[in-house]
Order: sequence, then structure tokens, then C-alpha cells
Amino acid sequence: MSRSSWKPLFISNEFSEQIKDKKRKKDIFSYNRSTVLIQQMIGLRIHVYNGLRFFTFVVSSDMIGHRLGEFAATRKHPIVKKNKQKTVKKTK
Repeated sequence: MSRSSWKPLFISNEFSEQIKDKKRKKDIFSYNRSTVLIQQMIGLRIHVYNGLRFFTFVVSSDMIGHRLGEFAATRKHPIVKKNKQKTVKKTK
């Protein structure tokens, strides 16, 4: 179900505390993928957990309004194996 435009943006407590502090840390580790990026987060280095490992990115102005989960992929892209050509022995 998509989120309606009239609902408020979701920001987890760990981010709201970092935004309020003037002496904020540069690195934040987060398990919450539904937090929306806001303008006060620009320049923060965020580590988002995708269920297997942490993805690291620095928030830029282009990312404002998107969710953290959009930048941490949870699925691998399929790799198509190429067929090796068989070597043909020449008979005399």
C-alpha cells in the first residue's frame, strides 16, 4: 500500500536525536529502512542494514525525500554465465 501525501514523514528516533545535536556524529548505523531523508541530514554518512550487510552512502541533496531502503538493495542481480566455446581438435 502506498503512503498518502497527507501523512507525515517518518523519521526514526536515532536520526531525530542526531539532527537536534549540534555536535552530531558523521556515521550513523541504522536498521530502519523506512526513514525518509530530510534536508538536515545532508552530509551524514549512513550505514543501512539490508539483512546481510551494511550499505554505506553519504546523503546528498538529490536524495532528499527518498527512503533509506532505496539505497540498500536486498536482492542480488542475476549473473548470466557465458558459454565457453569448445575447442575442436584437428585430425590429420
